[in-house]
Formats: sequence, structure tokens, C-alpha cells
Amino acid sequence: MEQLNLNVTGMTCTGCENRIERTLKDLDGVRHANADHEAGTVTVMLDEAQSDESAVRARIEQAGYEVGEAA
Repeated sequence: MEQLNLNVTGMTCTGCENRIERTLKDLDGVRHANADHEAGTVTVMLDEAQSDESAVRARIEQAGYEVGEAA
């Protein structure tokens, strides 16, 4: 298991948090996802045997948010 801590911009409310969390939970290998719009971060517990950081980043970007450097 790997923990990713990503800086994400564009989140403005709990609805944004929920959208990102739902989007990531549908991705194979994601065991847990927690988005925090106030901190501008997303924390993901990832089984790297099933997925990787680039897939997580792509999913967040597809949802309409920008992913920066790891937090």
C-alpha cells in the first residue's frame, strides 16, 4: 500500500470533495480517498499492484480539477 498526498486546486466546497472521492473510489487499487477543499489536498491509499499515481492524477483531472506536486 502506498499513501499519496496530492495538492489539488479547483475544489471550493464539500460537493467538490465528494466528487473527487467518488471518482477515485471507482478506480481499481484505490482503497481510500479523502479530499479536503480547505487544505487543497487529496489523500489516497493505493494498492500499487493494481494502479499508480499517474492514473489517480488523470482521474482527478478528468473530474475537472488541477493536480499539483505531491503535498
